[in-house]
Amino acid sequence: MSAETASAVSEIYRPITRGYFAVLAAYYFLMLQANYATMSGWGMIALTGLAALASGMSAFGVWYMRGPASALRVELLLLTVNLLVVANICATLALLFSPSKLIYFIIVIMLFALSSASFRQSVVAIAVAAIALLSFFPRLDGAALSVFGFIAFGATMAALSISFYLRKAISNIAEAKIETEEKLADARVVAEDMRAKSLSDSLTSLPNRRGFFQALRGAVRRAAHSQDADAPPENVWLILLDLDGFKAVNDVHGHLTGDHLLKEVAGRLELFAANEMHVSRMGGDEFNLILTSAESEQEVSARCNQLVAQLAEPYEIEGRFVKISCSIGCKMMDLSKSTRSQISHADYALMVAKRKGKNQAVLFTDVHAQQAGARYEIEEALRIADLSREITLVFQPQFDLETNMVQRAEVLARWTSPSVGAIEPHRFIKIAEESGLITGITLVVVEKALRELSSWSEPIPLSINLSSYDLISDPTLEEILALFKTFKVDPALVEFEVTETAMMADFEKATKNLEWLAELGFSVALDDFGTGYSNFSYLRALPIKKLKVDKSFIENPSDPMTEKVLSSLSGMARVLGVHCLLEGVESEVDLLMAKRAGAESVQGYLFGKPMSGKALLKVTAEAADQAKQSKSGAQTQKSAA
Repeated sequence: MSAETASAVSEIYRPITRGYFAVLAAYYFLMLQANYATMSGWGMIALTGLAALASGMSAFGVWYMRGPASALRVELLLLTVNLLVVANICATLALLFSPSKLIYFIIVIMLFALSSASFRQSVVAIAVAAIALLSFFPRLDGAALSVFGFIAFGATMAALSISFYLRKAISNIAEAKIETEEKLADARVVAEDMRAKSLSDSLTSLPNRRGFFQALRGAVRRAAHSQDADAPPENVWLILLDLDGFKAVNDVHGHLTGDHLLKEVAGRLELFAANEMHVSRMGGDEFNLILTSAESEQEVSARCNQLVAQLAEPYEIEGRFVKISCSIGCKMMDLSKSTRSQISHADYALMVAKRKGKNQAVLFTDVHAQQAGARYEIEEALRIADLSREITLVFQPQFDLETNMVQRAEVLARWTSPSVGAIEPHRFIKIAEESGLITGITLVVVEKALRELSSWSEPIPLSINLSSYDLISDPTLEEILALFKTFKVDPALVEFEVTETAMMADFEKATKNLEWLAELGFSVALDDFGTGYSNFSYLRALPIKKLKVDKSFIENPSDPMTEKVLSSLSGMARVLGVHCLLEGVESEVDLLMAKRAGAESVQGYLFGKPMSGKALLKVTAEAADQAKQSKSGAQTQKSAA
């Protein structure tokens, strides 16, 4: 019987064995009471003690088998309880012998045949009970000896037969169940992959997704067997590869060139892999490699870096040179964990490689495991979140340096998950964008912002962030516009902030939708300018009304270049007729730099941390009063002069 079959048989028997323990625990608990009440002296002590042991061990067995347990430990526990049962019968007969009580042995012999998932345990227990029964035969007369001898022999043979054939039948059932589950699992995989014409990718002739998973299962199975052999164990390395800049090749040179490039990449991968690695194309510009090797992490890392360098070499396609790079995420498979989680870890390493600037390989480490676990927890919480209840809004005012009044307020989301707790905005927003969940957050933020704005007697213009997903999604923008109609808010009161990186997802579509929003009366601001491509052509090609200069430009005020760069940015904005706002103004020094550089407005902790709508109204009113008083004082001084 295989280990898998034995485990399945043990699991089938678990409720039977647990029920057996429960009955014995209850029976010997009652016998303990009866022995204590009817016996005395050493006999009472012996029988009561044995009954207590049997009841206690049986109760422990009920508790221990509340879930799947080690088959060997269950055998030992059951054998211990069965021996205590035999000991109780022997002690009772030793003190109060009666031929009729020998029938107890016959009863327990049959019980032992039925109660264990293991045939060997049943044989041992039955043998012990039969020997114990034989030990009392000298006390019987000839007639009783003949009767009990026949009964004992028949019961023992019947018990052994029942034990053997019952377990044989259950083993067959377990094997059939395992086989059925395996076939069902295979059928599901086949059904899922029926869309693929074969195991090969039609474009590159590499194994496709289905071929990859089959190869991975085989590699894991062989690696598991190698650990049981005398030879050095082999590790399975999962290498996920994604091409950098492939979309640009399609956009610039066309899809035929892109297809040709994929074939060239596939050829280099096959040449690199030789006969040591399995290479497959997962779809698009994604390729996976499987390396089964006893190599160290350093050696595998060196291999991956070598592959990155080889794929970065120029490709000659139809008489012209095309250059791309690749990012790699690598993970050594943990054979004790699920394949799905291992692929997820390798994918996380790939994401880290892309975040760090692409064109590099990253091996998944324990640090990545902690980060991935935390990220997964937040992502799962986002997927089940009731965003309309869990997300709250705060507002950070933007001050006009000429009037010293609140010009506008940026809407910022705060999320407190019931399961995870409060999460930093930059963290959950980034995870939401990467997992495609940001649109739900955007719609909730817009709805809450418009609801609050429509409740103010003196409306304060707001600024709301749009992600790349929102910006290129017509359905999302239509839902946003529908909210404006619902709350009857003038588009002129709302400014949408977008980043350069958000527009890079699909610049043509983003431009079209921004122009559409501008035509409807919305203002558009370019956020975090200076952290992305810093392309001034955006300011000319897009309907940008405001340039928000990133706070990183004032982090080092002692650097003489800081003010020069700020002045250049502000001057460029003036030339193009774009409003210039400086973010991250947290001190008087920052404010002085902003004024000297020519910024028109500022945003930062010096003028107000993110606050509630009620607090924003108060700050706005106070700023307006101070501005009026200053203006009135200036006019009075002018009149007096």
